[in-house]
Amino acid sequence: MSIGWQPSMETGAPLLDAQHRALVERADALVATIATGSDRSVVERALRDFGDYSVRHFSQEEDCHLRGVCPALGWNGEARAELIKIVTVFRQSFERSGASRQLADDLSCELSGWVSRYIPGPIGVLPCVTPDL
Repeated sequence: MSIGWQPSMETGAPLLDAQHRALVERADALVATIATGSDRSVVERALRDFGDYSVRHFSQEEDCHLRGVCPALGWNGEARAELIKIVTVFRQSFERSGASRQLADDLSCELSGWVSRYIPGPIGVLPCVTPDL
């Protein structure tokens, strides 16, 4: 169920790779927290950590892009918009039903798909279909 960092995800840019690895690790931590049916406050803390790091990551990528040193970041806005949509749908489901194994599986599937589209390299995750997205 975890995404897990794969060497094939590396871009060769050490700073970007470190940020992507940290993003994947936070996504995995969030999914694991939900899967165990953790208390609402624990899930909220993991979601806040993932969200805060995501904002910092995209802000740093944009700054890097504006300086002209990261030409591969043309998809930054699209990636951010899609991640916001995934987290919004998750948040709505979490507010309705709380933490559950099914919610964790759904979020893991969506985040795995996002990672495979926006972080270089295949991760061997089968595509998922969700009616909410």
